[in-house]
Amino acid sequence: MRLAAPAATAVRVAGSVLLAAATLGVIGFAGARTTASQSRLPTTRMSHPLPAPAIAPTRDRLVVAVVLGTSGTVATDAMGPFEVFGRSSRFTVYTVAERRSPALVEGAPSILPDHTFAEVDANADLAPDVVVVPAVTDPTVEVVARDWVVRQHDAGAHVLSVCAGALLLAETGLLDGRTATSHWSRLAWLRGHHPETRWVSGERFVRDGRITTTAGITSGIPGALSVVEDLSGPAEARRVGAEVGYPGWSPEATKIPVQHWSLADHPVVLNTALPWGRPTVAITLADGVGEIDAASLFEVYGVSAAARTFAVSRTGILESAHGLRLLTLTPGEAPDVDVVLRPGVTGPSGRAGFDGALEQLARTSGAATARSAAKMIDYPTEQLDLGSARGPRRASLLAGASLVLALLVGAVPVVRRRRQPLAGFSGAPASPS
Repeated sequence: MRLAAPAATAVRVAGSVLLAAATLGVIGFAGARTTASQSRLPTTRMSHPLPAPAIAPTRDRLVVAVVLGTSGTVATDAMGPFEVFGRSSRFTVYTVAERRSPALVEGAPSILPDHTFAEVDANADLAPDVVVVPAVTDPTVEVVARDWVVRQHDAGAHVLSVCAGALLLAETGLLDGRTATSHWSRLAWLRGHHPETRWVSGERFVRDGRITTTAGITSGIPGALSVVEDLSGPAEARRVGAEVGYPGWSPEATKIPVQHWSLADHPVVLNTALPWGRPTVAITLADGVGEIDAASLFEVYGVSAAARTFAVSRTGILESAHGLRLLTLTPGEAPDVDVVLRPGVTGPSGRAGFDGALEQLARTSGAATARSAAKMIDYPTEQLDLGSARGPRRASLLAGASLVLALLVGAVPVVRRRRQPLAGFSGAPASPS
């Protein structure tokens, strides 16, 4: 049965549109996969495993264990609370993972865990009073970590879930019947898949019993300060908070804007889907670097996908200000890069940490990119000097080229159809009957 001409035309047009859309989808998927693969930073090869730290936690301090996933961990989710607790003389903080091998960190240097879950279980001095649960790349594979967190909570530990760490925590059942929060982009999914928890938006962090959950990425810093306040009092929390310098923080400041995806986020979306031709940035680290300073540059360039980053240090292994052990490339192992940055004072206003990192991003990639990146990490921008620069046109040009390519691919069936001869027409006169 042959379709009428208008119907056949409509089918051909729909097929061309679908083919063009599929082409754009393939380009975007390939770009996103490339961006994800490049977020795993290469590190130097260790000739032999490093021993566990020589100094074990002492019981005159509260012990904090920061969990590292086997599938990958979000940098600031782990490193922000690590510095907060490390700055307080009331706490001892260490990292713990299923294995002693380097733990992958999304877009930042790998971390060498201080202890394994088994080692902590075998040593009463290591039993945590606080467990920090950062976001991990794939919560479904973190079965050992989930079980360990449940055991520590059942033993009396406080639990701090940072950002999408709530996905892992929700799978444990510890959030059943509780009020909690997470990254704004994850809340709809969590409400649909875990209705047994009351998920709230517009809150920097939420306390419910011995469990504190936080909003996106940098919210783990105020979340950790709230745990410091709970366990060591408001005076200690204010002292550490003043040192950390999170904008607008106070023990009472919990409200944040309710965020949603919008057209203003197009720089991050385009950078993620079209990473080809991005600049490369070497971030050089040295012993004693602050954990938040170190995480900030990697985080803002990672979430914005504005550049591909590499971590470099003199020996490939360094220890941060409060004992975090990071693995990088050595200068001889690092590739050629376009820009070299150092954590600390990086922005035009002379600010450090995330303030300086976002200002640096605005200067090189445009104010719109920096504002969208700040939204992704739930970081305030009122205090920043982001300017009004539009940034490079690389992603826009690639988007235009991708659209042209998709239209050309979609037009192929139409062009081929028009080139086919009419059915039954041979170009010769008909034979007499």
